[in-house]
Amino acid sequence: MDGVISSLLLDLRHLSHLDLSRNQFTKIPGFVGSLKELVYLNLSVLQLIDSIVHPSTFPLLLNMSNKLTALHLSKNHLNGIIPISFAHMGSSLGNLRKLRTLLLNGNYINEPLPVILEKPSGCVKDSLQVLDLSVNQIKGSLPEIITRFSSLKELCPDDNKLDGALPDNVGNLSSLAVLNLVRNKLTGSLPQSIGLMSGLKVLDVSSNSFNDFTSEIHFLKLSKLKFLTLSFNSLSLNFSSGWIPPFQLNTINLRCGKLGPSFPVWLQTQRNFSHLDISNSEISDNIPNWFWRLPSNLLFLNLSFNNLSGKFPDLHVRFNSFPSVSLSSNKFHGSIPRFLFNTTVLNLSKNMFSGTLSTFCSFINDNLNHVYLSDNQLSGNLPDCWMNFKQLVVLNLESNNLSGVIPSSFGSLHKLQTLRLSNNSFSSELPPSLTNCRSLKLLDLGENRFSGNILACMGENLLSGEMPLSLADCSFLSCLNLSNNNLSGKIPLSTQLQSFLVESYMGNVGLCGLPLNAICREDEKQQDGGVEHSNLDDEKLYKGSGFYIFNNQKVIVNAVVF
Repeated sequence: MDGVISSLLLDLRHLSHLDLSRNQFTKIPGFVGSLKELVYLNLSVLQLIDSIVHPSTFPLLLNMSNKLTALHLSKNHLNGIIPISFAHMGSSLGNLRKLRTLLLNGNYINEPLPVILEKPSGCVKDSLQVLDLSVNQIKGSLPEIITRFSSLKELCPDDNKLDGALPDNVGNLSSLAVLNLVRNKLTGSLPQSIGLMSGLKVLDVSSNSFNDFTSEIHFLKLSKLKFLTLSFNSLSLNFSSGWIPPFQLNTINLRCGKLGPSFPVWLQTQRNFSHLDISNSEISDNIPNWFWRLPSNLLFLNLSFNNLSGKFPDLHVRFNSFPSVSLSSNKFHGSIPRFLFNTTVLNLSKNMFSGTLSTFCSFINDNLNHVYLSDNQLSGNLPDCWMNFKQLVVLNLESNNLSGVIPSSFGSLHKLQTLRLSNNSFSSELPPSLTNCRSLKLLDLGENRFSGNILACMGENLLSGEMPLSLADCSFLSCLNLSNNNLSGKIPLSTQLQSFLVESYMGNVGLCGLPLNAICREDEKQQDGGVEHSNLDDEKLYKGSGFYIFNNQKVIVNAVVF
């Protein structure tokens, strides 16, 4: 809706719920404050035409219904300081003493947090339950005054510029269920009094500069805790080996913390988590077999960038859905367990997995879309069952010991955008079915033993022959490297082929035409020396991606940027 809000709204004398959010009104009329029965008022995401929401809007709140329990002012253009009129709410007119929810998130408020909390503390300190100040530019520290809000259940000043340490008595907020301080500049240690917040369900202090030790006392009475995120701090989790936490977590985010060097034994007590991220957490240990009895409701698992080792036990793990799993940059060895192929994203790169991929064929998974198995010790031929994984977008098998031919079933991967097979021992010709991969943006075949003809869309000649004219019709090319082969003849004219760097064609003695300086004989008589252009549709070109044709004689392409 847009335009002016009609004063006929005043005829609705018993109106208790008014939602004007996500509209384009020219202004908020003052009579809104005369609706004395209002319990809920939502003025969020207003796209005012004549003026933005600014501090002069706040006086209407002074006449607001004393029955109001929820006030939403999210995602407007509130900027600067919260006007002093907020400080008088309730003191002069006795209004808003029943306010439970105040949402000011997604604005441009840049006032210090202690000042903000001082303004409404007199009138709503006993009633306010939800205070959302997230995504603003609020400065300062979290002051002790916050403990005056005895009924507070959700405190969310995340995504601001808060600094300093948390008050030692923050644990006095005994009713608090959600404490979200993510993405600020808070420092110091976590107060031990947090462990007294017996009603706490969500604790997120990630992406700050907290340091020091976090011990069992910090979680002493947190039996209701479900969501724990301490990632991207310098916290050391110091728990005894026999510690049994009082909680059962659904989400565990401890990324870039200090959990090691031993694998955290207390995780054995957590039986219901759907999200676990302990990546890059300085663990250097053999992962215990009990860990792989993963919850069936798992959605996300990240153990990457540690120094974990061990061989997977022969388990038949079943998931209710298809999780995302990353175990990259560790020292896992042995064959890849079958249950890991029942995933959506699988990243096992930079480990020591060995054996073949034959077990791959025992699954049909229309949910698997990203597979990263590079930099392992996998060997043998690729199985010819890729039609079972038609949703694949990325397949990275580079830097293994794989050999044999490329299976024709690759042609079933119509959504495949990235195929990396470099640094293996593949041989023979590329299968013609590969031209069915119409979504392909990046193909890396370097450092193999391929031979034979270039695929149809790239012409019918050998890499040692003339460049085919049909190469100009490969409309998906955005990066091409044909250097250091034995190609000859004129580079076909097209919008794309002349846009590549000279280095893409160097090392071919018989090659001529732009962008090379070598002039072809048939062009010597042309006076304009101009470049003809085909009618290729530039808008259809893929940008920021690459399709690489590497030297089939194991010549490494040097200037390839990924």
